[in-house]
Amino acid sequence: MKKERLQMLSDGVLAIIITLMVLEIKVPYPFTSASFVPVLQHIAIYALSFVVIAIYWLNYHHIFVPVEHVSIRITWINFMLLFMMSLIPLPTKALGENFFSKDAHLFYGIVLTLTAVFYSTLQSEVNKYTELLSDDERHKINKLNWTSTFVYGLSIPFSFVSIYLSTFLFILLPAIFFIPTRILRNKSEKQ
Repeated sequence: MKKERLQMLSDGVLAIIITLMVLEIKVPYPFTSASFVPVLQHIAIYALSFVVIAIYWLNYHHIFVPVEHVSIRITWINFMLLFMMSLIPLPTKALGENFFSKDAHLFYGIVLTLTAVFYSTLQSEVNKYTELLSDDERHKINKLNWTSTFVYGLSIPFSFVSIYLSTFLFILLPAIFFIPTRILRNKSEKQ
């Protein structure tokens, strides 16, 4: 299958995911200054999830630059990634409505960890089909992806210790995901 078909499908699914997340933000009627803080809290969690999805989308398109066709294995890993990403609105809503709940942090951490697992798996599989990256660059990208996955995984037990620790990891991880993008973007711009 040509990579463009897979990318178009993924673009459509991600657009729906982002739309579903924003529709979950309910503005109370009548809107008062007392109701502003809960709405703002939900918008902040939405913004975090939006950035996470945007980073996945950017990195996702960079990993396919050197590939013309995708295998059935890559297609199924991609579907698993999309499935996990389609769940992101659920913990986003839970965390937005119950920020001080350890269970909401746990739920968010589990979904983001599993999403990272499938993204890292997809990246590793696609890297097998490209000669654009050196072995050292493949290793660096895979190491960064699996390190990010591990850190997301740490948010799960941290949710039981402190919601602030898990929140710190949720905010920290988007910065780490910019690194693989930079490596791949530099390579794709040279092409």
